Amino acid sequence: MKIPEIIKYIKDLRFYILLSSLIFLSAILSGYIFAQNFPKETQEIIKELEEFFSVSEKMTSLEMFLFILENNVIKLFTVVLLGIFAGLVPLLSVWANGMILGVFAQIVSQELSWSFLIVGILPHGIIEIPVLILSVAIGIKMGKIAIWRIFGGEKNFRKEWTKAIKFYILVLVPLLFVAALIETFITPVFLGML
Repeated sequence: MKIPEIIKYIKDLRFYILLSSLIFLSAILSGYIFAQNFPKETQEIIKELEEFFSVSEKMTSLEMFLFILENNVIKLFTVVLLGIFAGLVPLLSVWANGMILGVFAQIVSQELSWSFLIVGILPHGIIEIPVLILSVAIGIKMGKIAIWRIFGGEKNFRKEWTKAIKFYILVLVPLLFVAALIETFITPVFLGML
């Protein structure tokens, strides 16, 4: 995929990117409000997240990098693939990620500080969040195309599917690689300075 093709593909996704972004921002706000109003339930969510990430405590930096990369690549590829089911999985995924981020933001900002939250998320999040939004946008678009195909209105399903997979592999996976590097090797350095 050449740069002009990439730019055109992103332009073609603009409606879906806007929709994904609005859902994500709404979910962050909902998660933040939920954490403020339901502290008991929030603590249960945090416990589950801690159990999931407790595995990473015994990992070397390289193992942690590979764990983050593999987790993100597989999850977001699943979001793209399962978009064909009317776009429901991507919509649920972006909502769930936003809710978790909102809950996390509320707890960290209260228990630690806003600066800790920003430094802990921004370095890799500046790449990872747009990749999430783009993956969800692709999944939603593929869902719409799949529905149109059922009703005989979409003739280029295979072509669109090929473009989506190429874009994911050639553009989004390298960005996830960079985000995982930053999260593993740079974010902890910044957090150590606080």
